[in-house]
Amino acid sequence: MRLAPDIVIAHGGNAVRLRPSLRAAALIQTKHGLAKVVRGINEGDFNIVLDIVTAATDDPAAYRILVNRIEDRGYYCLFELADDLTRLVAASFGIDADAEPAKPRKQAGKEFTIEESLEQLFEIGTGWLGWSPGDTWAATPAEIIVAQRGLIAKLKAIHGSAEDKPAYDPREPVAPSEIAQGIATLRALSVGVQ
Repeated sequence: MRLAPDIVIAHGGNAVRLRPSLRAAALIQTKHGLAKVVRGINEGDFNIVLDIVTAATDDPAAYRILVNRIEDRGYYCLFELADDLTRLVAASFGIDADAEPAKPRKQAGKEFTIEESLEQLFEIGTGWLGWSPGDTWAATPAEIIVAQRGLIAKLKAIHGSAEDKPAYDPREPVAPSEIAQGIATLRALSVGVQ
């Protein structure tokens, strides 16, 4: 999963910056669903394109720029945006367009849905990473996963990992010298407690 750059839609001297984000994915999924959005991009569906643009920016000029672009260049200019919008949607959903198609994931015997995946990413951002909800919504899935990997690497560097530590087996016999040393340590500690 690669980190994704912002996409810019320009018209005349105006431009709007679109940012892939978890928030954009959640809004798009709730309103249309990923399959319908991909179809809408390929068919030049103005309403779906508008919903993608407004989900990926807070700039109130986005609608005006898109409409002015269509008025000046014609309806078919929506097809010119198709590649950029597809990359934006893919990055918002954490899909690497260059990767092999993934097999459907199952969780506890049931199909793992897009909604559950987005919720899990939000949980990682706010729970594991301690980000605010706003920061988590503004991040892309790739940013969330990379940050989680960084946190795990940091924790392993500080505390070590299970692979680094010898396995302790409580059934393993203890040498009499270790028992004597443990008892001596307990006696020394208990002297100061009385």
